[in-house]
Amino acid sequence: MTLGILVNTDKHAAKIAGIANAAIKRGHKVIIFFMDDGCRIINDGRITSLKDSENITMSLCDLNRRNLGMNDKEIPQFIRCGSQYDNALMHRSADKIVVF
Repeated sequence: MTLGILVNTDKHAAKIAGIANAAIKRGHKVIIFFMDDGCRIINDGRITSLKDSENITMSLCDLNRRNLGMNDKEIPQFIRCGSQYDNALMHRSADKIVVF
């Protein structure tokens, strides 16, 4: 199963990491897309700790992060700086979607 996690708020890093880790431990693939205020949590330690898993991919909306005033140096190497197209791909690929 592939779980998609759409993050558009900066309030639930612990829950997002917990759900992602639980899914990965059960052998599922996880795709996370950050947009709007969700871009603000990409450097939270609970989110960055997810990078070590082989079954997770993360991307964010470049337009949203620029509108938030985030510069290129703030984007971790393991998070793809993309667009809403990445969001659409996640929705197409995922069996289930969780929205925060």
